[in-house]
Amino acid sequence: MIITKLKAKNQITLPKQIVKKLNLKPNELFAVDIEGSCIKLIPVELEPKYTPQELDAIDKIVEKEKGKAKTIKVGDEVRRYLRNFR
Repeated sequence: MIITKLKAKNQITLPKQIVKKLNLKPNELFAVDIEGSCIKLIPVELEPKYTPQELDAIDKIVEKEKGKAKTIKVGDEVRRYLRNFR
């Protein structure tokens, strides 16, 4: 058994032997669970929500819409602006 320490920001360091044995990489994601009095860390892979093509399309829309936002002042102007969305 290897001992590690919980640090000030609730962080622990995984021992090198474990990282090597499980072939873990930097920025690896883990599901965290409790089983009895044990903490389980389960490596997970997330599927990207968008394809690279969809992300490119989103970037183009954002670029096109930049600068079109309307600046409004607090108070009555905000209330009038929000009434348009009801």
